[in-house]
Amino acid sequence: MSVIHSIHPSNLTVVILAAGLSQRLGFAKQLIVKNHQTLLAEKIQLARQLQPYQVLVVLPKLDNPISKALYNEVAPFAVTVVDNPTPQTGMAQSIQYAMTTLQQQSVSAAMRILFLTVDQVALTLDDLTLLSQNVENHQLIVSEYGDNNRPIWGIPVNLPWGFLQQFGHQLQGDKGFRALWQHQTAIVSPTDGTVYQLYPIPLPHLNQDIDTLEQFEQLKTAYQLLPPTQHSN
Repeated sequence: MSVIHSIHPSNLTVVILAAGLSQRLGFAKQLIVKNHQTLLAEKIQLARQLQPYQVLVVLPKLDNPISKALYNEVAPFAVTVVDNPTPQTGMAQSIQYAMTTLQQQSVSAAMRILFLTVDQVALTLDDLTLLSQNVENHQLIVSEYGDNNRPIWGIPVNLPWGFLQQFGHQLQGDKGFRALWQHQTAIVSPTDGTVYQLYPIPLPHLNQDIDTLEQFEQLKTAYQLLPPTQHSN
């Protein structure tokens, strides 16, 4: 029988996927300013408030001003930077680089990995706490948003490392975590028969993210957002 528990900080790693190139938006979404700090800094500070074992931040390792600005933004924080030299290949590559780092650390199969992105502007510490409490060992904790006809089970997600080791290699190109479950409520390991149960947490406000300039314009007043060029360090 699975044991229900709140995740002890030493058993939680937070991975912030921040290597996107924001090509449809036209400027780096990571450096959008909200409440006098960048979205990237905000997400790092939210993650640190969970007091996890560690925070990994995946950044685009490119020789350009935006990449350098992102590395400078992260430098003051107690995080581990994961380099992604091929960010143009999509989110799956960032997940793979994070997994390689975790593999090199030889983390235990019971380690929980909480994945975040930077552009869900309504994300709060309460949301992350909900995704991290009362978790069963083999549960896949996912955020549920979208609409009633087409609910989305997606990021932020809180997954056991053992699950990622077995299924993470299936992610390719632009495929996010939804490709692993595709509205299945249970996934069975082909190697040891472990049944991973999907457990959605309703967080409808997380449907608000920024991929296009139109979305930025729609959200900027409500969340007091400024484009990077208007932020002075």
